[in-house]
Amino acid sequence: MIEEVVKTKAMVLREFTKPLALEEVDKPSYGPGEVLLKVKAAGVCGTDLKIRDGLVPTKELPLIPGHEVAGVVAATGADVQRFREGDEVLVSFYIPCNTCRNCRRGRQTICERLKGRIGFEFNGGFAEYVAVPEDCLIPKPPALSFQQAAVIPDALGTCYHVLVRRAQVQKGDYLVIVGGGGGLGLHALQMAKGLGAVVIGVDVSADKLELMKSYGADYVIDGQENPSWSKLVVEYMQGRRADHVVNFVAHQPSIDEGLKATGKGGKLALVAYSKEVKFNALYGHLNEIDLLSTRAATKEDIQECLKLVLAKEVETVISDVISLEDLNYGLQLIKDGKLKGRLVIDLE
Repeated sequence: MIEEVVKTKAMVLREFTKPLALEEVDKPSYGPGEVLLKVKAAGVCGTDLKIRDGLVPTKELPLIPGHEVAGVVAATGADVQRFREGDEVLVSFYIPCNTCRNCRRGRQTICERLKGRIGFEFNGGFAEYVAVPEDCLIPKPPALSFQQAAVIPDALGTCYHVLVRRAQVQKGDYLVIVGGGGGLGLHALQMAKGLGAVVIGVDVSADKLELMKSYGADYVIDGQENPSWSKLVVEYMQGRRADHVVNFVAHQPSIDEGLKATGKGGKLALVAYSKEVKFNALYGHLNEIDLLSTRAATKEDIQECLKLVLAKEVETVISDVISLEDLNYGLQLIKDGKLKGRLVIDLE
């Protein structure tokens, strides 16, 4: 007897720089240690825009992107032990080996034998169904909606990773967040305040300045009206410079100003990225400034973020909710910088 092939809907990237297409695709197959997940919500971020435009290494096309995923387990492979059909989950999208030197040190996002990432090397959550390894699943607390859960692995997890793991922000530190009114920046701002930092937010619109204030920023700067905004940081700090500058904008002038705003022995962390960035190495050398790169979030980071949200110490900031077929419109919103929080696809 020939088994009928079941078709489902997905947004498929077939050519870089071109819009994704809503297509009927085969329901994903899943192996012994994997589950089939019915996607309920998927976050959309700037990295998805980079994937579309061929600026991030991924598998060969076609690809179904989408790495911020929450849903319900629809079926389980033979060796799945901890989850069963009907369980509500969110996804840690990195698939590390968990045995190499870096994994043993808790740095799974730079795993030496990384198997891949959901939505990058493996098809992701811009679809009705996605196959996910059991080890990537995290139980979704009933108190959280699927939309909230979807943005936690990246929009919150990435912020936790840079602030806690990489920059190691401490109580009383002065922290500048460049792009503080965006989908990541607003979460970083809340976390930084929870860590006891004094937060200076930099962004380029009145709406985003007000948003930063509403989420606890101690001082905000309009970077468009004040292109040499590092001077305002020094003025606010009465002649000192910041202990940390975290940059969510891959924009050379903002990196230049961020370096100028970083004090002696401070840290400049680049969350946003581009292929080439200029850095005044002499200034960094003379002031012993640490230039930090940072890569996504580990499963442990995501679990810590869940605790923060459940304790109401951090609020998930969702700007717009769209349907699956409106993904291209959503990517344009991101490109235009018009969002005031995170963008989410609702598939419920």
